[in-house]
Amino acid sequence: MAKKAKSESVDTMEKLARVIAIGVTKDMDKQEAARRLLGAGFDASAIGGLLGVNANFANVAKARGPKKDKG
Repeated sequence: MAKKAKSESVDTMEKLARVIAIGVTKDMDKQEAARRLLGAGFDASAIGGLLGVNANFANVAKARGPKKDKG
């Protein structure tokens, strides 16, 4: 019985983390949001679901790196 309660609390924590991630990245460029979520420990498939893109998007955004100023 204790195992079930532990798995339920993990699910609740995961949902809470996702809600916070959506709020934090709401006004960000999707590539920047993907990089930040990767840095926060989200996997590519979770980032795809949060940002409404495919899972590979996060890996591509990470490889491209941040945008450089041309000034």
